[in-house]
Amino acid sequence: MKHIAFVFLALLVLIQPARAEGDDITFAVPGPGRITLGVFDKAGKLVRTLHAMDGEEAFRIGLNGYITKWDGLDDAGNKAPAGHYHVRGYLIEDVTVEGEAFHFNDWTTDEDDPSLRHIVDFAFLPGGDVLLLAISADGSLLATRYSPESAFVWVKEIGSCPSTDTTNLATNPTSAIIQHAGKWHLLDLQTGTPLSEPLPLHSEPPRAIAALPSALFGSLEKSIISFSLPSMEAQPAIAAPVSLTSIDADTGVLAGAGNGSVWIAEDLRTFQNIPISAQSVSLGAEKTFWFVSADGSNAVRQANFKGDILRELDHETGSPQPQKIHASRTSDTFAVLETSSDSERLRVLSRAANGEWSVDWEKTIRESKSFGYVNGDVSPTAQDTPQTDSLRFRLEENPLTGEKQDLTLRVVFDENGTRLSTPDGLPILSVSQRSGISRAVIRRGEEPNSIHLLQGDGATVEEFRIQGLEKIIPLNAGGIELK
Repeated sequence: MKHIAFVFLALLVLIQPARAEGDDITFAVPGPGRITLGVFDKAGKLVRTLHAMDGEEAFRIGLNGYITKWDGLDDAGNKAPAGHYHVRGYLIEDVTVEGEAFHFNDWTTDEDDPSLRHIVDFAFLPGGDVLLLAISADGSLLATRYSPESAFVWVKEIGSCPSTDTTNLATNPTSAIIQHAGKWHLLDLQTGTPLSEPLPLHSEPPRAIAALPSALFGSLEKSIISFSLPSMEAQPAIAAPVSLTSIDADTGVLAGAGNGSVWIAEDLRTFQNIPISAQSVSLGAEKTFWFVSADGSNAVRQANFKGDILRELDHETGSPQPQKIHASRTSDTFAVLETSSDSERLRVLSRAANGEWSVDWEKTIRESKSFGYVNGDVSPTAQDTPQTDSLRFRLEENPLTGEKQDLTLRVVFDENGTRLSTPDGLPILSVSQRSGISRAVIRRGEEPNSIHLLQGDGATVEEFRIQGLEKIIPLNAGGIELK
């Protein structure tokens, strides 16, 4: 449209008498952009936000400029007291918001990715994908398939954050089986589609589960419960020598770790003891198994069914400690979940022909609830460095009125996302529509009139760069007399 850009029009707005409630509110703008407009009382308090970053389509266009109305209600929908009110706001011109980076959570590389806070369990799939059972930033329990080539293949919400009951995951070539909150959940491995309604557990929660194409096993106190798949029809229980805290299954073989030993049943029923101390066990290729040692070394090792150690990966001092392992059935490749006091890491490692270990890929989540800027850099722990959520800028002159202003911008977040607003609450600029944000801080950018902003949801920290803040032009739409 053709914008009104004549000084006499702005003066017309300024010198006209105060209008009454319901009258047209007319004001001129010096150029294109988004408009924020509010109604303020005599004390300067914001009573009603008439427009929040609206385009010209939100207004009528008249001879003397943009036209809007106020119905006399405040933001809560109540009738405002009688008195004099002023209408003012801002034109937001060429201000740009750019996403810079995601910090402290390697699983998040795009705004549409799930924000994972903690991995509860995982499975290593043929072909190299992993299936994750994880708690998201909002406390939901998610099942998701992740590919190192194409990122998240599918995401399925299973329920709320796990309680004190054990939550487990197992897979076979077609299905993912999840035990959570007293129910079995069966999902299609390729799509995440539920294969049935959640089924009741009908037993105490297993300590660990494992699956074959046609059977599911769960470890209880000195017994293994068994079910047919996909019907989940109960089968006769299998006696176990001890309470197994980690189990795995392959064609004709069950393996478990518990009570300081590894136990192997090559007929799926009769367990033989292998005197190896392990906290997590996974069957490998050609009658071997991989395990996370429980002897204090925190090493990852491979052994045969006789107990001979074949491969070993020593734990690096200071790095996260291995907790759970899942190995390939066809090669010297395994995935391992490792934790420390402030981080969680999932790695996939392979052994080359020369005996050297290499990391195929890895993802780390770092604790970052107290993130912020330290000496201009993003830090996951900035609680000892004062942070700010507001900054003051000098705006460009309104060419229609000659008005100049300083503007303090404050970062605000709620269920609708993150934005910059005036201290009295008038929204100026939308930064993100991500919900669940629990903390946000800003600092001045390297370029004049720019800001760097960090927002976090307890699992992922996202950084934005905002430039051109001088291109926020003050608008004055005159007064209203409310009777």
